[in-house]
Amino acid sequence: MKHIFYLHGMIIEVQGIRAVSPQFGAYEYTSIIDSLKATGAEVHSEVRTEKTDFYEFGKKISKEIDELIAKGAAPSDITLIGASKGGMIAMYISDLNINKVNYVLLGSSSDYTQKTFDWNLHGNILGIYEKSDTVAGNNYQYWIDKSSNAASFEQLQINTGLGHGFLYTPNKAWLDPAMEMIKRKD
Repeated sequence: MKHIFYLHGMIIEVQGIRAVSPQFGAYEYTSIIDSLKATGAEVHSEVRTEKTDFYEFGKKISKEIDELIAKGAAPSDITLIGASKGGMIAMYISDLNINKVNYVLLGSSSDYTQKTFDWNLHGNILGIYEKSDTVAGNNYQYWIDKSSNAASFEQLQINTGLGHGFLYTPNKAWLDPAMEMIKRKD
């Protein structure tokens, strides 16, 4: 059984699952979850609020990963998909959790993350960044260079023209490469 953890962006914390950005439009949380469920995997996604503590939430998800593995799940059957702030939380989990699980980071690399955090990521990682994203559209080379613990770390630039809004929908530009990570066997 495959397990997918989806960690949404900050706008959901602020506005809830029907969040709408004046700049990027509706955050289609339910459509994203439905697209992930269509894989047949068990999807784990908790809606965070503004009161959710970044570090405590990351530790909680890391513990859930450990529990799944203790119950017999192969690390390669677990994929975390983090969007924007959710991607930052996924990076924190990847620093914390030494299991070789899969990570898909969407629009999570910025000058802020590079200046603020000193993470060395574990697992198999795919960092996806959008060419037109001015919020968190840096490539992941900084994190590739820092992450000597990563089993693999690839990056993919996409060009949807949607800016940071590329991660607001189950867009094939990020969803298809994410599906490849979910299917990994190693």
